[in-house]
Amino acid sequence: MSPTAVRTPGPARRVATTIAVLALIAALTTACSSKSNSTANSGSSGSGITAGGNDASPGVTADSIKIGYLLPDLGVLSEQLGFKTANYGGVAGETKQIEALVNAVNANGGLNGRKIVPIIKTYGGGQDSPEYAESFCNAFTQDEQVFAVVLEGQFQSNARTCYAARKTLMIDETLLAQDQTEFERLSPYLWSPTWPEYSSYLRTELAALQSQGWFTGTAGVSIVGVDNEIARRNITDIVIPFLTSNGITKSQSFFVDTSNAGTLGAGSSAALTGTANAGLDRVIVIGGARILPVMLSTQEATTTKAKFAISSYDSPLFLQDNPSLEVSSTLVGMTGFGVLPAGDIREDPAVPFPDPATPNQGLCKQIIDSAGATPPDGVRPNYKEGLQYCDATLFLKAVIDKAPKNLTANAFRDAAWQVGTGYSSAVTFGGTLANGKYAATNTGRVLVFDSTTCLNPVSGKPGCFLYRGGNVPFATN
Repeated sequence: MSPTAVRTPGPARRVATTIAVLALIAALTTACSSKSNSTANSGSSGSGITAGGNDASPGVTADSIKIGYLLPDLGVLSEQLGFKTANYGGVAGETKQIEALVNAVNANGGLNGRKIVPIIKTYGGGQDSPEYAESFCNAFTQDEQVFAVVLEGQFQSNARTCYAARKTLMIDETLLAQDQTEFERLSPYLWSPTWPEYSSYLRTELAALQSQGWFTGTAGVSIVGVDNEIARRNITDIVIPFLTSNGITKSQSFFVDTSNAGTLGAGSSAALTGTANAGLDRVIVIGGARILPVMLSTQEATTTKAKFAISSYDSPLFLQDNPSLEVSSTLVGMTGFGVLPAGDIREDPAVPFPDPATPNQGLCKQIIDSAGATPPDGVRPNYKEGLQYCDATLFLKAVIDKAPKNLTANAFRDAAWQVGTGYSSAVTFGGTLANGKYAATNTGRVLVFDSTTCLNPVSGKPGCFLYRGGNVPFATN
């Protein structure tokens, strides 16, 4: 065996632990799903799996609307495996937050005069599988017959298709890269009030990297994508043309199957090995899916000379707060683009919490706090889940208040496209809804790892993620 093939016990344990941690979290909160994507006919016309957009909607009565809330349960997982992540308050705390948000909306006119009837179901850690995902789809759509389900997790490849086929709207709050093509594939059922449309986000991330000099002097760029259609078409249509137009002719694409822990770890290692063998010194991950945290825990990361891009899809706070799992030197020089302060940073004087520039953030925090549902320590990252559930609930109110009483899926779509600035996220820097759009957020900020002037409040060592400059609207082409 060659020396480069020998792994020391420390890194071996680190990568094994990291993969176990991230694979289990990914089953709940990220895109660790099958690499296949259904290509059934669909679109605004409502053909294929999304037919029936004008049919009567489930879960709607004269005075109430059933809304499902999927609540991931990590339980004692973080304590058992020894990793640090935000403490949202556990199942009991998050349930109380959801109930507080529903009560607040119901006390203020409900959804166009109808009360929300919340159906909260806990999605258990470590049980994720296509069968488990389908059982929740069945429970929400057949047993409870909800009008819409607020998703935070459950991203086996069969999940969305199941909800769309059952004429059930998905208000998606999960960290998952979804582009316009995917939204249109599942129209009018798939919506993202917090996370952006990925193609416009990616164009802006690339422009931010260029403006910060991240590409300057590069010997070549390694493009590491999730092995699915969304990442592949964005690499082909956006990343490679961007590099070519900026005189970067040396690049190579690697794809990682994130469907299970073994392929996620092996693919991440192989991508970093391929990067080194090809003489590439910049790495950007397309599609998130916890590829970057796994990659930076491998033996290959201990010898890499490459600089890495960072995005909100790459779980910056996990990288920052788990130095025992990650090769810390790889964080130095990280530059990129972020949209979600509660997932990107901890303390940053440029972004107060609550932020007066984000009015619904203060409103949602007040609703949660007034109900006695404040998450542990009351710090920004611990509010992330509660604020996202608030986003989903306020988005439903903003749209349905504009919709006719005959609330079909197509009527919801048409009303959403008329909301404009009538809805704003409590979690991100801003956005709007317009004709043909399914994701609201369209603003972010340059995100960097400050390795000298910033102290990580978790580890007590220098180095944390901060924003640089002001708001940056998304590029449109």
